[in-house]
Amino acid sequence: MTGRSLLAAAMAVLVSAPAAGAAGGAHYFVAVENGGYDFPGGEKQMAESFKVLEAMVKLAEAQNARLTLLFSAQYAVYIATDPSRLAELQAWKDAGNEVGAYHVGPWAAGWDGYSDLQSKRLSGLRGAAAGAGGVPGHSAYLAALNRLEPDLKTGCMEASAGDRRFLAAAPPYEVCRHPSEPPGAAPGAKGANSFIGVGPKGGGQKFLFAFHPVEKSGVDEAERAFSALSEGVYGAVFRSTPSEFGAFYAWLDFLRRQDPRGGRSRTVNTAMNSGLLAERRLPRPVRTAEKTVKKILLPRPKPITGPGQARAEPRIPRLQPVPSFFGSVERIPSGRGRIATYGQIGSSLLGNINRVMFGVYPKKRRPGLGRCGDGVCDVFERSHPGSCPRDCGR
Repeated sequence: MTGRSLLAAAMAVLVSAPAAGAAGGAHYFVAVENGGYDFPGGEKQMAESFKVLEAMVKLAEAQNARLTLLFSAQYAVYIATDPSRLAELQAWKDAGNEVGAYHVGPWAAGWDGYSDLQSKRLSGLRGAAAGAGGVPGHSAYLAALNRLEPDLKTGCMEASAGDRRFLAAAPPYEVCRHPSEPPGAAPGAKGANSFIGVGPKGGGQKFLFAFHPVEKSGVDEAERAFSALSEGVYGAVFRSTPSEFGAFYAWLDFLRRQDPRGGRSRTVNTAMNSGLLAERRLPRPVRTAEKTVKKILLPRPKPITGPGQARAEPRIPRLQPVPSFFGSVERIPSGRGRIATYGQIGSSLLGNINRVMFGVYPKKRRPGLGRCGDGVCDVFERSHPGSCPRDCGR
């Protein structure tokens, strides 16, 4: 039996699983953030991210779960300028997945380069170079997103609270800025939604909470919070990077056990409009929030100039086989006899999925060097950060 037929058989088992646990309980949405990679050489990492995104959508389809896919302007252009990628995105939309907007404002280190702030104010935040020649505003940003979805409903507008013109033009449903987030709540509980938040003035934007599970501890928090709900909507958000694929896989596996046929899966748009939640007016945001953000502002990441400046999103490493990418991820051991992190597990799972779905195989190592997992961080591994976390660490 070929790799593709094995994948089809595994998916058939998932879809035809018994419907125990699907009748009652909370509904859920899963959002995926696809960032801008707005730096020299970023397009290569964006291509790796797109492979991760393809695998994420494939896993969700196997259990009839819908995703809310949030794109930066740069990512939207990357997809829209290639007919095959654009056709694949259209197939995802036809299957019930939602396309939304992802914007990171100038108060964050990962600013995507779009803003409606005046040059003087932007210079104060980002330095004279950012404010000197002006930057593209919300019109250019939305023009890029409209190439993927002319009728945007959902957005994630991070670190943008002070950019009022930009936010006024944003999609009506927001899953990142949460002015009513309860203080002191457990991390996983912050993804639980018992109501739809409405802006202080009424109308305008509406809000849902989403929790970002990271590594095993985050997924465990999310599982406990979701299991405690008898109604409402639980939101989780992930990034389309190799380092977060393991956590995404674990969360989808948990949801499959709770809701095998995907009957409680929603996009943000359908969760807002399905009558599951009542609306509630949110309090006015604290006016001092912007000053707090400015004090902790980090400089914008510098371009990569050498092996020692690897970014947070590691390249996809050469991968070792795992028993089954539909098995229990918690039990996959690392090369040194300890339980692997979800970041390491995600890379291994992603490698298997890439080999089965896309025919992508790891490149052979040059002669005379060791192999990944031999416990030695050799010259090749040191010069390719992230290529073998088992030997050289994360």
